[in-house]
Amino acid sequence: MPPAAEVRRDFEVRFADLRRILVRIGYKKSHVPDDDPILGIVREESRRAAELIQPAAAMAVIETTETDGNEIFLNAAKVALCVCTIGPRLESECAAYFACNDDLRGVVLDALGSEAVGQVSRRMDRLLAERGLQLGLWPSKRYAPGYKGWDVSHQAFLFSKLPAAEVGVRLTDSFMMVPRKSYSFRVNYYADRSLTTRRFPLPED
Repeated sequence: MPPAAEVRRDFEVRFADLRRILVRIGYKKSHVPDDDPILGIVREESRRAAELIQPAAAMAVIETTETDGNEIFLNAAKVALCVCTIGPRLESECAAYFACNDDLRGVVLDALGSEAVGQVSRRMDRLLAERGLQLGLWPSKRYAPGYKGWDVSHQAFLFSKLPAAEVGVRLTDSFMMVPRKSYSFRVNYYADRSLTTRRFPLPED
């Protein structure tokens, strides 16, 4: 593991608002009663998802001189890097649903996986923002490879600085992450508060 790197597995993922999952799958009813059959499937699959996910993250805070010089790190005093995942088991179960033509459950479980990795990435974003403030610096909003101005090929740089293998994430030749329910990003730490668009104080969780 690189000297500045950490691995975290202390995540609590909750599917408290199942209607968020209905929105993710495109279910457009304005009012969904508790006995709605689709909501029932979402409820069942949320329990299955909770058993399948293995949330984990690898993170590191590095000096700007340790970056690859990409303009995405311009003016940063330090840079935080992160890769998050929920592991491979949920997407394997999704594939099994699709293979037996149970597309609805496959789509629902996939949406639950997206919600789960979203929760893990938001938790890590918050943690890294707090870490920057503890260092006396101002954290930026998170930014991911593939966003405008940062080609997805720069995943290779992030993975060179993070113990991604320890959380079970690898890159393909086209720089896609495996498992698919994974997310990587950077947070710049600035000495000058005016360089960040993040709002302070940080909102409550």
